[in-house]
Amino acid sequence: MKAVVVFHGDCDGVIAAGLYIRHFLMDYYPVNVKLKFTQPWRIIHDLESTLKQLKTDEYSELVILDLAISDELAKFIKDLASKSHVRITVIDHHISSADMVQQFDNYYNIRIYWDAVQSTPQVLTKIIKNLNNYEEFLVEVANVCEGGEAKDQIIQQVADKIKLVLALDPTDSIMFYQTVKGVVEGTEFWYSEDFEKKFWRAKWLLNMLIKTIERKASEVCGWSVAAFTMAESLIYAGLFGIAASEYVKKHHKPLALVRSEGKKVVITIRSAEGQALELCRAVANSVPNTFYGGHREAASITIYGEHDLNAIVETIFQAIRTFRGCTV
Repeated sequence: MKAVVVFHGDCDGVIAAGLYIRHFLMDYYPVNVKLKFTQPWRIIHDLESTLKQLKTDEYSELVILDLAISDELAKFIKDLASKSHVRITVIDHHISSADMVQQFDNYYNIRIYWDAVQSTPQVLTKIIKNLNNYEEFLVEVANVCEGGEAKDQIIQQVADKIKLVLALDPTDSIMFYQTVKGVVEGTEFWYSEDFEKKFWRAKWLLNMLIKTIERKASEVCGWSVAAFTMAESLIYAGLFGIAASEYVKKHHKPLALVRSEGKKVVITIRSAEGQALELCRAVANSVPNTFYGGHREAASITIYGEHDLNAIVETIFQAIRTFRGCTV
């Protein structure tokens, strides 16, 4: 039998996957653990395609880590639980999942572990007892990746490395799976030569992106808003979230980054005032066919279909004016 582990393709998602396997799936690992990294907007597609490769009687566990629970994901999980005896475990920390948790109470084969803490690995500490020093270190790293304060400079440096390297190319499956492997095997993978090279390339691109945001940004009611074409999105790949957080720290104002990705538009939102999800909801109420999730300070919304970027930017302007109660 196999275990399927589906995890968010970011720093705390990767660390959560490695820690979960270390403590609960070593009897399966490595041959009988099937890994799949994904993003919230495509999780249903990735779950369907991954599970389609296996017969229902070929896997006994499905683990979903660090992925916000949407209505669509909740339905998928409940349908699978109703049709099979697969044990389904969901572990998450996104505040947007809070209202979804109780609906799984009547399913004997679904376990949900959710808490509004800094990272998903921190949620794991509630079910994993006696973490060793290496594991405790990685939980601290994951917390910093998710915006927490570093206890020391080494934790900060390692968090920056892992976060940037994984964001450099969000399609680099080898890097994601090798990083999970490094966590499972307890190595300091972040000091490898390959990791070092990718980190410095990502750092250079990040600085370029922040400068570009500063040049492009328009101001409305104390918010900055910047838009990027599909070509620009390809250059900076997964660095938009990190760049947005760095911009907010530097300029002390909330930010919405709008970017075209072909058949969808993605809006990355950061707000130290805790209005990121509020803006997501406001945009979702104005534009059909959307998916959003995240935290009060950091969230994103995906708008499916091809759209005019200027029209989406104007929608964001209007949404900000409405909930901020201003006209400039």
